[in-house]
Amino acid sequence: MPPSTFPRTAAEIAARLRAVVATAAGPGWPGRVLYALAAVPIGALCLAIYAALVGAVVAVVYGIGVLLILLVLASVRGFAGLDRRLARTLLAVDIPDGERVRRLPGVLTPLRRLVLSAGTWRALGWVGVRVLLGVATIATSFFGTAVLVGLLDEVGWNLVNALPLLALAALDVVVTLVVLDLVVRLAASVAPRLLGAGAEQQIAALQQSSRRLADRNKLARDLHDTIGHSLTASLLQATAARRTLTPADGRPVQPDFARQALGHIETNTRAALAELDRVLTVLRDGDGPSEGPAFAAPSLADLDDLLAGLRDGGLPVALVIDGEVDDVPPGVQELAYRVVQEGTTNVLRHAGCPLTVAQVVRSGDTLDVRVVNERASQLDSRPGPGGGRGLAGLRERAAAAGGTLRAEPTPTGGFELCATLPLAGAA
Repeated sequence: MPPSTFPRTAAEIAARLRAVVATAAGPGWPGRVLYALAAVPIGALCLAIYAALVGAVVAVVYGIGVLLILLVLASVRGFAGLDRRLARTLLAVDIPDGERVRRLPGVLTPLRRLVLSAGTWRALGWVGVRVLLGVATIATSFFGTAVLVGLLDEVGWNLVNALPLLALAALDVVVTLVVLDLVVRLAASVAPRLLGAGAEQQIAALQQSSRRLADRNKLARDLHDTIGHSLTASLLQATAARRTLTPADGRPVQPDFARQALGHIETNTRAALAELDRVLTVLRDGDGPSEGPAFAAPSLADLDDLLAGLRDGGLPVALVIDGEVDDVPPGVQELAYRVVQEGTTNVLRHAGCPLTVAQVVRSGDTLDVRVVNERASQLDSRPGPGGGRGLAGLRERAAAAGGTLRAEPTPTGGFELCATLPLAGAA
């Protein structure tokens, strides 16, 4: 005999009951039926809320009405939150959450928003709609039941009129159910407008989402610039260390150089891991309040440290700064730093270790940043290919700052990356 599927334990019985309730409370006709059945008691509750609000207004004369009005308005917002979840569960209506007044800081700010927020008065309007829906449900049910009772009890049945009376009774039931369904569908269409976020909140949410997206794009660019440069420089230094420890063609072993290169690799790796951890922390907590930038923005003063590791790894690179750059805006300094970082990284990726010059020149109200390298002498020393995303990101950032970026080969066979940035811009 096949095993019985009847639940045997309390846990199995509870699981079956939860499944039945979940099915009945899900979207579709079961959910609409439950929503229609709940319309009458909820309408009575909403009528009591209006009565309490009228009583609170009257009680203003006695000095306690203001507190009662605030209490009623807070109850209205709480009821709106519960009814919002009910509509989501039973009717599958997508209603975004409104403003959480109780989470606002201080004491006066939540009270002020409670009274002045459009969401409170729209929720109060929804309470009125709930009363009307309850009245419509009662009226429809009453008239449908009255017609059905009149057909079944007060009309004499015989073989001639039995079939028409049954058809009329079935029609009455169908019409009553259709009208109740229309009432529920009307509630489903009105609920998002009164229970959802208002235009002000939607605009604020869009602005917050745009800021979060811009922050994440900036994090992605910084992650590409910083970690890409660190890995490329570490690969260059590891290659140089390996060659100094491998005697060939009469070259002597240079353990001191190898230890120096390994020290740079360790420093670069630690910095890259720390920045990666900070970026991931920001991305994980992106929906919460920002605690500041993922890592400190670099400036022109950091270029010496940037290029020192490359020189120790074997890239002959010189830095030339012409003009006063201390008062250059921080955003422009960061963008200039990224240009030099991307330019030297691309030299390592695509040209090996040719002679390279990084030049920063202030000319009036503009800052010119230039990275140029000579023709590659050993193409087999390239650490690896690049994806081409760095230059595209730099070009977008330069355009956002009101500047320009060009990257092109030089007549001597090298390559030049040049950015012109207005000092009034921001990266």
